[in-house]
Amino acid sequence: MRNPDMNDIPEAEQRYLRAALQAATVARGFLAWMDGAIERLSPERSAALAEEARRLHADALRGARAALDASPPPTDLAPFATRLDAGFGDVEQAFAHFVSQPDAPPMRRIGDILSAMHYVARAQETFYALRRALSPFAAYWVLPGVQVEDPPAPTAPDAPPTGVMHVSAGGHHGGFAVYVPETYTTERPWPVIVALHGGSGNGDDFLWTWVREAKSLGYLLVAPTAVRDTWSEVDDVGLLEILSWLTRRYRVDDRRVLLTGLSDGGTYTLLYGLAHPDVYRALAPLCGVLHPANEALGNLGRARSVPIYLVHGAQDFLFPVALARLARDTLLNAGAALEYRELPELSHTYPRSENVRILRWFEALPRVP
Repeated sequence: MRNPDMNDIPEAEQRYLRAALQAATVARGFLAWMDGAIERLSPERSAALAEEARRLHADALRGARAALDASPPPTDLAPFATRLDAGFGDVEQAFAHFVSQPDAPPMRRIGDILSAMHYVARAQETFYALRRALSPFAAYWVLPGVQVEDPPAPTAPDAPPTGVMHVSAGGHHGGFAVYVPETYTTERPWPVIVALHGGSGNGDDFLWTWVREAKSLGYLLVAPTAVRDTWSEVDDVGLLEILSWLTRRYRVDDRRVLLTGLSDGGTYTLLYGLAHPDVYRALAPLCGVLHPANEALGNLGRARSVPIYLVHGAQDFLFPVALARLARDTLLNAGAALEYRELPELSHTYPRSENVRILRWFEALPRVP
């Protein structure tokens, strides 16, 4: 909590506030650790990362849970306490899934790891909503060295909403999550990040891969959910519908739309992006492949001068790096303005540390008239 004057607060309430602060501090520590652990994930490192999580976080999580259970909240704090408990519970679930079955064959642990990542995203959404009340999370979604205001939600009836929103499926899309920075104003057009999840993922979770950068550097952020288990032809139309939805409600800089994605989302970033170079200013596929349909659809003929930031891991077990090198060579031969990043320690997982590099590259591109 934000340092109330404890002398004026009843003892029982003080105990709860101390327990809430302890839980928030422990939750933040685990979520920050997971940011880095996800980037280090690979089948051969899975057991070691599970052991590291136990060593660093098991005792702290147990202690924070015990403190919460021993310190019931006062009645007037019950709604806050319910949300805090839900967020902390999601952190506990993420931890439990991440460390489960450490001795199982690495590929069998993938389901547990994906579940852990889902609960991490749920916890982030809850704690984002509570960030003004919990000091450990006050600056958690701000990049180091960046100063950004965090005003409350607008109250004017005609003001467009800010923060995190969720839109149900409709038309040709499977629904989408949106983040609008709290500093949004109509005084300038805003660039857009469209972020595509991997196979069997969803936009609600994948949104949190980019919130910190969108908030800190001033981007509207959209994370769609595929209509089916992964991306297909129908979603190409759906993305255009989503961008239309966004431009009707916010002042979008339609010359500065970045399309990016992970795994299948990276593959379809290239497929959709090269099909519509007039819509997407630049493409940033991560850990994907160059779909054979690109040639059949004439996309390679449209690739000339298209800015592409292609990232792949040298240790990728699902899409071997040879496929990325082939994509690199094919796109260069097609005349794309390609930036190729091969990360020697990266497996098939999201390289969060690339986000700022991607946006700095994007911002340095010549402005299209």
